[in-house]
Amino acid sequence: MSAEHWIVGSETDDALFKSLGEALRALGYQLDSEWSGVASSQDISHWELVGPGGSLVVESETYAGLSVSGAPELVSALKLEFQRVLPANTSLQARRP
Repeated sequence: MSAEHWIVGSETDDALFKSLGEALRALGYQLDSEWSGVASSQDISHWELVGPGGSLVVESETYAGLSVSGAPELVSALKLEFQRVLPANTSLQARRP
């Protein structure tokens, strides 16, 4: 099965990080490992999370944004939960589809 790659939004949006974190915690994900690095003007942070249904990878990369990768059903479930917690973060209201 191929992985799905979801670009959540800007890597500089703190409210976006908050909403994603809330959604991940609500679904039972926990941090398994993490690393970060800098190369010239590029910053990248990489988090591997484990939850009841499997694993997800969250990355924040300069110019590439905040993204989530994993099995399509896990990413879909996260998207739904993300939309549920999104109203609590009013700065993101304009971005709702």
